[in-house]
Amino acid sequence: MHYKMKFPQRLKLRLSALAQQPLTLTPFLAGYFISRIGDALYTFCLPLLSYRLTGSALVMGSLFAVSVLPVILFAPLAGAMLDRFDRRRLMLFTDLARMGLVALVPVLEHFGLLELWCLYALTLLLSLLSTVYDLAVVTIIPRLAGNGLTRANAGVQAAGQLADMIGPAIAGVLVSAFSLTSILWLDVCSFAATLTVLWRLPADSGSRAAASRTGVLAEMAGGLAWLVRAPVQLALSLQAAIGNFGYSAAYATLTYYLITTLQLSGGRIGITYSLLAAGGLAGSLAIVLLERHCRYGRLIPLLLLAGTCGFLLPALSPFWLAPGLGFALVAACNTAWSILAASVRQRSVPPELLGRVLSFSRVLTRTAMPLGALLGGWMTGTLPPGAVFLLAAGAKLAEVAIALASPIRRLGRNGAASASGDRQHQ
Repeated sequence: MHYKMKFPQRLKLRLSALAQQPLTLTPFLAGYFISRIGDALYTFCLPLLSYRLTGSALVMGSLFAVSVLPVILFAPLAGAMLDRFDRRRLMLFTDLARMGLVALVPVLEHFGLLELWCLYALTLLLSLLSTVYDLAVVTIIPRLAGNGLTRANAGVQAAGQLADMIGPAIAGVLVSAFSLTSILWLDVCSFAATLTVLWRLPADSGSRAAASRTGVLAEMAGGLAWLVRAPVQLALSLQAAIGNFGYSAAYATLTYYLITTLQLSGGRIGITYSLLAAGGLAGSLAIVLLERHCRYGRLIPLLLLAGTCGFLLPALSPFWLAPGLGFALVAACNTAWSILAASVRQRSVPPELLGRVLSFSRVLTRTAMPLGALLGGWMTGTLPPGAVFLLAAGAKLAEVAIALASPIRRLGRNGAASASGDRQHQ
């Protein structure tokens, strides 16, 4: 007698089979994109909330400074945690914690308890958790991508760039119809997309099994030692630090330059920043094609030279579109470089060390950003307009010099040369 399975049983079996299937990169990118849209909504609303509470532009700027501190101070500890514990569980924890912290803002507002110190505390905690999560994304990509690391990293960059373009536009439309705290509930909901994807990931037993029995400080020191002894990794980190220094100097003063020197209207300023975001998206898409036809050792310096030209364009041309076009080219080249650098790290750094090595690289590269912004502000007030763009172009040329003088020049396709080269220096 043929037994026909009832619909609820069939549905249960199908859902069980779906949960057991290995997670592919596409669902992960979809969840990551939705989560980044939510982040963009929060980033848009937070300065407005602080201004509504205090009416101070200084407070708005100080909140940004607070958000950068955890990257500089706590990234090495976050990297050690990623290498010591199950990365999937850490990502689930950080996502749930961030969801709860964002939800606190509208709740406190509803009961009249939202004060300025609350925003500082929430900003610090969210930035700390985001530091762990962002590092975890890089370390978990090899599990999803296999040999297609460049394509996978390009997908992550493209999803982030697209979210950064769409998110503020969505927030701008919503803010005219809803309160700021109501919009934050959408950010809370966006975390559910990533949680659903992370839940389907298998346990990351490899990182836990490889965790050292030594203390956390010793593990952190081991990550730093590996970075210093790996010529390619160290050269990439130095490039990023110098590049971030020049870019931060130029970007921090871009709006001032557009308003005072070029005297652009609000609409044209908006076009400039839209071009910048579009350039980053274009770079993440183009690099997938470029790396098929050019080895890394040649492609990296060419990208940096193109970025140099991007900074020279606004420095030498008074045309109102010059900054937008120039920064679009810089964003495209920076994004493409970041994808290549991430692929090289993921291929060459041992998985059990990836979190710590990446975290110390982040500290080096992020510390240069506020220093560059301060120098850019000083230059804008004392030197002729456009001088800060020449500084940024000079920083790009220094990156080119590092690429040509270091083992980066020997990188083959897919970064293969770096993998063998760096493992010899463990």
